Amino acid sequence: MSDDAGCEIRPVAGVSGFLEITDSTVKLSQLQAYKSGAIVGMDVSSGIAALALSVSPGDNVLDLCCAPGAKLLFLAEMLHNDKYNTCESDHIARGSVTGVDISAHRAATCRSLVKKHAGNDKAFIRLFLDDGTTFDRKAPNAFWWNPKQIQNTTEANDEQKGMAWRKQRQVEGRPWFAGKQLSSAYACCGTELYDRVLVDAECTHDGSLAHVYKYERWGWEQLDSRVINDNRSASVPLLQTRLLENGWRLLKPGGILVYSTCSLSRYQNEYVLGGFLGRHPEDEACVEIVPLLDSSTVAVSPIWKPEDDAEWAINSLESQRHLFNRMSHSFRLDPTVSNTSGMFVARIRKLKHGFDFSDHADQLVPLGSTITEQSNK
Repeated sequence: MSDDAGCEIRPVAGVSGFLEITDSTVKLSQLQAYKSGAIVGMDVSSGIAALALSVSPGDNVLDLCCAPGAKLLFLAEMLHNDKYNTCESDHIARGSVTGVDISAHRAATCRSLVKKHAGNDKAFIRLFLDDGTTFDRKAPNAFWWNPKQIQNTTEANDEQKGMAWRKQRQVEGRPWFAGKQLSSAYACCGTELYDRVLVDAECTHDGSLAHVYKYERWGWEQLDSRVINDNRSASVPLLQTRLLENGWRLLKPGGILVYSTCSLSRYQNEYVLGGFLGRHPEDEACVEIVPLLDSSTVAVSPIWKPEDDAEWAINSLESQRHLFNRMSHSFRLDPTVSNTSGMFVARIRKLKHGFDFSDHADQLVPLGSTITEQSNK
């Protein structure tokens, strides 16, 4: 690949599966490996968020805000293992990756990316065009890939419930895009929760340099309506809170959820996570250290929190110090020190089921009763 690029292409230390093109003038789209679908472009910061899930073969993984799709592909690659694709055993679950996005045009981009770049992993991926705050499809049945299991279960259900059940299941639970096996009525009637959930939430993208540069094209007046505007900075954390809560509801006990944004705003990061931890006590939710950070050369930064008593008081957070202590293992990627785009990452282990806030939307708020400003502190 280095010969094709005309420069050195080297692994990113500690970030498995990532390569760096050392010459910034070389475009990814020029490389034959990209044209053939063998590689895809993705910021290292997004890769770290995905790797924080510690996906293993056999896991059922949910990406609740999956477009434009690079992280979805990476999750499927982590899930993939040759023995799971070639093993003849009827008793080994192969796992799946479920992607959800509310935007039709972004979901279409994701589908195109899957078709071009997923290769054999495409069989493990299903996409839903749906609202991530209310999405409620369970993981597919464990042996969705096994034709004998599908046939036996389908025949049994046909006999017990009549042929109408199959048509109903296909209509009710059918993915927007998936292979034949993951689209089957058998796969769609799964009842299990997910082993891993990624909530890479919709945000103002102010930590993404590539995204900010787009305003040169779009017009800088768009920056106000999409990032700085008070209504936008107040509504986005509420959306993020609901995405996080729904992802948690769909996660099985013992599973891991990663909450991430490419924003540097404390209102979209620490305040959202703090509100979540305030609803879910220590015996239910635990923010864990991300294992890969021990071997990675990417410099991480600590979370935002008040620096002294006066700042705790000014921000009306005196009674919330324990929540910031609980989130101390989450971290930020600051572009000025990490050499990546900005990112906030929190890895949360679900210790047990807790209260379901689905019917209590009034309680799904970040820290603080109002959000009136945006801060990149």
